Amino acid sequence: MVQLKNITKKFGKDTAVNELNLDVKVGEFLTLLGPSGCGKTTTLRMIAGFEKPTEGEVWIDEKQVAKIEPYKREVNTVFQSYSLFPHMNVFENIAFGLKMKKTGKDEVEERVRNALKLVQLEDYVNRKPKQLSGGQQQRIAIARAIVNNPKVLLLDEPLGALDLKLRKQMQLELKHLQQSLGITFIYVTHDQEEALTMSDRIVVMNEGKIEQVGLPHEIYEKPVSKFVADFIGETNIFECVVSEFKGDYAYLDIKGVTVVTPKNDTLQLDESVYMSIRPEKAKVTLTKTQDTLLSGTFKEKIYVGSITKIIIELPNGREMVVNEVEDDLIGIKSGNEVYVSWQPEDSVVFKG
Repeated sequence: MVQLKNITKKFGKDTAVNELNLDVKVGEFLTLLGPSGCGKTTTLRMIAGFEKPTEGEVWIDEKQVAKIEPYKREVNTVFQSYSLFPHMNVFENIAFGLKMKKTGKDEVEERVRNALKLVQLEDYVNRKPKQLSGGQQQRIAIARAIVNNPKVLLLDEPLGALDLKLRKQMQLELKHLQQSLGITFIYVTHDQEEALTMSDRIVVMNEGKIEQVGLPHEIYEKPVSKFVADFIGETNIFECVVSEFKGDYAYLDIKGVTVVTPKNDTLQLDESVYMSIRPEKAKVTLTKTQDTLLSGTFKEKIYVGSITKIIIELPNGREMVVNEVEDDLIGIKSGNEVYVSWQPEDSVVFKG
C-alpha cells in the first residue's frame, strides 16, 4: 500500500531521515517507533505530503505521489492535538471534509452516522469539542479521518495527551477499529508498550535510519542491536568477548566470568560483542546451584505490583535487574550475596 524508496529528508545541514526504504502492506497496522528526533514524524509527514523528500520517492497504492497535493492523496492524518474545530459540533467536524468535496447531503449524513457508530459516539452529534473528554475528542478525530474512506490512515502519537488508564483502553479500541475497517494504519509513537500492544509490525528508528523491522515478539525477543535491546522494554546488557565454541554453544567472557549462549554463524573467536538478558528471564537464588552464571550483592527490592524488581550489584560495580513474580528472598538484607541464573537460549548476542 505504501512504499518509501531511498527517502532522505534534510533541513539545512541536518539530516532527519537518511536513505530509508520501507514497504507497508495493505491492511497492516505498522508502527514507527523511536525516541524523539529519530525521524519518525518526518517520515509520516512525507507520506502525508506535508513535507517533500530531499531525495527518494513515496508511492501510495502503486502511484508515485511527489506531485500530488496532500489533500488529494488517499490518506488522512490524526494528530496528537486532534485539531477539531471548536465552533463546530461533532457532526459538523466529521462532515467537514466531505462537504469540502461537495459530497451529497444524504451521503454525508449516512457516512457521518456510520463513522460515529464505529467509534461508539452516536449520541454525541450535537456536542461541541469542549463538551467532550480527551478520549471522546480523540475518537471524533479518528471518525473525521475515516469518514473519507482513506486507503491509509496516518496517526501521529494520537494517544499522547491521554492519561495512562484511558491510553491503554484506547490502544485496544484503535486496534479493534483498524481490524474492522481493514484500512492500512501507519502509527507513530515513542511508547514501546503501545507499539508492542497494537502493531502487526514495528519499525524501530534511530537517528533517521531503520534499526530493525519485525513482528512485536521478534523486536522484543530477538533485537539485532544494542539500541533496539535497550530501547524496547528493560534489559541487562553485558560487554563480552567470545572465548570458545563447543557444539551448539558459544562461551562468552564477562570480565573473568564465563556465560553460555547459543552459537550463531556471525560470531567469531576473540570478538567483542554484547549480550542481553531480559529481567524476567533471569532467576535469583540465595544459594549457588549448578545453573548459577553470575554472583553479586543484593542491593534492594522494588515492589511494582505484579512483580518485584531485584537490584543486584555485580563484582565489576554495575547493576543488574531481575524480575520476580513471587518474592522468594524474604528476609534478605542489603549486602547479602546472591546468585543469578538463566537459560542460555534466553540470552541474545549482537555486535552493537
